[in-house]
Amino acid sequence: MKKFIKDICLYFLIIMTILFLIVYQAFDLSKIEKIGEIRDSIFNKKIDYFETSIKDKNSINLILGSSLIEGSIIPDSLGYNWFSFTHGAQNIYNSYKFLEYFQDSITIDTIIIGIQPFDFPSSYIKNRRGSLPHNNSDFYTFGYDSINNKKNIIYKKIQNYKNYFFPDLRNLINLIRYGKKKAINGKKRDVWSKQGFSGRKNKTIGNLKESYGNMRYSRRAFKYFFNVQKNPNMRYFDLFNDLTTDLNIKTIYVLTPKSKYYHLDLAKYEYDSIWYNILDSLESRNIEVWNYEKMNTDTFKIIWFWDDTHSTYDGTKAFTKVIKKRLRD
Repeated sequence: MKKFIKDICLYFLIIMTILFLIVYQAFDLSKIEKIGEIRDSIFNKKIDYFETSIKDKNSINLILGSSLIEGSIIPDSLGYNWFSFTHGAQNIYNSYKFLEYFQDSITIDTIIIGIQPFDFPSSYIKNRRGSLPHNNSDFYTFGYDSINNKKNIIYKKIQNYKNYFFPDLRNLINLIRYGKKKAINGKKRDVWSKQGFSGRKNKTIGNLKESYGNMRYSRRAFKYFFNVQKNPNMRYFDLFNDLTTDLNIKTIYVLTPKSKYYHLDLAKYEYDSIWYNILDSLESRNIEVWNYEKMNTDTFKIIWFWDDTHSTYDGTKAFTKVIKKRLRD
């Protein structure tokens, strides 16, 4: 009972602090803008590690994209010169902003970038619903624009304010309940290496077959294809691809493995025809695409997925070996 009361008091304190910050900042946009220096802790670490990394290098190789590629490739295993600037909800326009920002800071030899349906929405601005289509608003760091505009990212900044003053909330709760050792071991999200690897290597693995029967909107296909039309919008892709071409960067577009349950959803709800149109549009361009979406992961004798699209740490290590071998070949 005492532990329960402690947890309630902790949550109450956090909520009251957040409400205070919202009211305090509400009438002064200039103060809110200053929170721009207080980003998601993983995003912050990766910027710091990246900027430190390029100081003593003449060139670098990058892994870019969303959490699917973030949790699929370990940059350290590819070599000393690789860095992973990947985050949840990072779309190809976000990657474009990052590349544009750093294009004069370091020579980039090779980019591996994950490609997903949410890289091809009709718009990132119109017809939005909550966080969809996916857009990581921490990328306002590299410049405001119509997609990452000041009005839309105020709420993100307030959330980051909370994260800044109350980091690792789950670990704090574990510390109260179980003591220091349990809290440290329970840490699930971090940048695990100075080359930017932040995959969820401590993610709890459930029964994917059982969880697949949950409500339809909790599964990934519905989120990935939000605002994606049958006639694909290639504008954001072309922005990124044209920039890499201008900078003479070897670019590899990677489609990470997906579970059979994800592919069942594509067929059942007719997203597959939309995706085929996107793949056809990619094929018509002079680009390099490595498509592993239907790779038979069962042959690896490991639990590859922790949900219908994201790799477990065992899957990450196995897929990294696949990519490393292909890069050498």
